[in-house]
Amino acid sequence: MIGSDSVQRCDFRMHDMIDGKFRVERVLNSTRTDQKFKVNDTSGNKYILKLLKLWEVDSKLRQKMLLSADNEIKGCQIKSNYLTNIVHTGVVNGNPYLLMEYLKSVDLSHIVRSQRLDIVRTAKEILYGLRDLHKSGKVHCQLTPENILITDDNHAKLTNYVILGGRANLLVGKNKTLRSQSIVKSLAYQAPELYRLGQCSTVLPSVDIFSFGVVLFQLLTGELPFGRLATESDWIHYQSRAKNNDWNKNTLLRNEQRNMWMGILDICLSSEVAGRAKDVDEIINRLPDDGCEYVGVAGSRAEVPQSIQHGVMLHVMQGDELDKYYRLPEIMQLPQRVITVGRTAASVFNMIQLSERSSSYISRHHCTIEFDDENEIWYIRDGQWDKDNNEGWACSLNGTFVNSEKVTKEGHKIVPGDIISIGDVKLRVEAY
Repeated sequence: MIGSDSVQRCDFRMHDMIDGKFRVERVLNSTRTDQKFKVNDTSGNKYILKLLKLWEVDSKLRQKMLLSADNEIKGCQIKSNYLTNIVHTGVVNGNPYLLMEYLKSVDLSHIVRSQRLDIVRTAKEILYGLRDLHKSGKVHCQLTPENILITDDNHAKLTNYVILGGRANLLVGKNKTLRSQSIVKSLAYQAPELYRLGQCSTVLPSVDIFSFGVVLFQLLTGELPFGRLATESDWIHYQSRAKNNDWNKNTLLRNEQRNMWMGILDICLSSEVAGRAKDVDEIINRLPDDGCEYVGVAGSRAEVPQSIQHGVMLHVMQGDELDKYYRLPEIMQLPQRVITVGRTAASVFNMIQLSERSSSYISRHHCTIEFDDENEIWYIRDGQWDKDNNEGWACSLNGTFVNSEKVTKEGHKIVPGDIISIGDVKLRVEAY
């Protein structure tokens, strides 16, 4: 794990050397948790460097932040043709940093209505990037035109998806930055379920699907789907329209492909998660076949083992125990075909005990995995049997999710490729 006993403040400016390896060419934007720079290495190669401002974190919380940042950096090393990829990681003055590839490009906000863009191809490449993230157990959370790069040859790549301060903190922080004189632009892309965000326990891929819908609407019309957004009064009206599925359909009436686009926008901009596309493939399948096919990268983290030879396992894609595997047939204690899952706690025995050092969203009796041996199907149920509970079955406090769908105590079938979300932990179902 990245770490240092001594954390010092970093105030890097133009021409300064970071870690003795990278010269600052330009200081970019800064958030509460990180600072970005455009840098050159000693050979003149250009990169984007993202530095975690660990010196700003209370010393008592630094170890938790380091653990979270270390796991995030490792979990985001995905290898994709549709993402700006991590090429190097390091530590400077006790603060971890990562190096992202630099592309000759312009962000989408500057050319959102440009004639140079093929909207279908651009939409597909954005969705391919989201699919690589989602298959890797990651949610972008910041899908806005500013975080979509259009290269010189007009290909789209997603950037700024590595969140060193934690996704929940990022989303809560956005809501807290709202001021009457200044509206944070990214709020326009935020899914309605995040408006009432007090404490975010589980962030699902469905939030990216909503954001994609807002971006697509802008590509088609140059406007935001729920009205202008400049003042606090605008924001109140914008939220109200978003919660009522009242996006501006009239602006698409003259579009030759309006039926296709309106159908896609309907399954992206729904205020309810259940009304949105279940995954990005559902959207891709509605787009015309224009020859822009997905091109994967061999050995990518986004690749999911599908061929079952011995059984099914859970792969930790996000969480304290990143890249740990739980082989379900080996954990199951015959003749019972039930596996209990919950937070690591001395007072409770679970067959799968999930470590949770950097958050507190997992219940001690969180969920149950069951095997139907007659049909050779695995199911997951929210909650566990509890003899001390009056109803017999106790559900978890923060819910269990498969992809973006909430699981009930009745159960949900799981197959290789599914992402199970338990608090901030993401487990991918894989064959082995």
